[in-house]
Amino acid sequence: MQVTDLATAAATLAQRIRDGDRPAEAELVQTFSRGIRVILRHIVREPALVEDLHQDTFRIGLERIRAGALRDASQLGGFLAGLARNLAIEHFRKARRSVPEDDAGLDRLESPDPSPTERLEREEDARRVAKVLEALPTERDRAVLRRFYLGQEDKDVLCAELGVDRLQFNRIVHRARERFRTLWAGSDNSGGSHT
Repeated sequence: MQVTDLATAAATLAQRIRDGDRPAEAELVQTFSRGIRVILRHIVREPALVEDLHQDTFRIGLERIRAGALRDASQLGGFLAGLARNLAIEHFRKARRSVPEDDAGLDRLESPDPSPTERLEREEDARRVAKVLEALPTERDRAVLRRFYLGQEDKDVLCAELGVDRLQFNRIVHRARERFRTLWAGSDNSGGSHT
């Protein structure tokens, strides 16, 4: 489905919800539920809290859509994603304000930031990814993987630059990923060291 089709479908869905169409509300949840959970899991570690914020996102989102507070109905997904992020951030702000001033209270508050160990693991993984990328045999593989996955550049822009259609681009990315996976697996068996 193309971007304009998605925008039109989102606008139509929002209008159906404003018109009181209950099946449209269920469709909204079904369509965006997985993405909202992914966003919340990146911010919140506690599964029960993810579920609470997930429900709040759709409850508040539906209330705002029904009230006509959604400015650009074609941006329905972005609206819900932003709402989910804001609810998670507000949860942590409230938690910080309600924590007693003593150190024991601070210890009970779970930080949304990664722990030092997690940070080190991520840095090590990033170094390993960079090393494996550099070991890829062709510059095109390196460039495509960097730009598409790390830089999150638009597929259509990359297709235009490479002079290929979307199907050809998918094949290029697939082959590059397979070469990367092979090298990644080999680097994992290099005596237990990631360096």
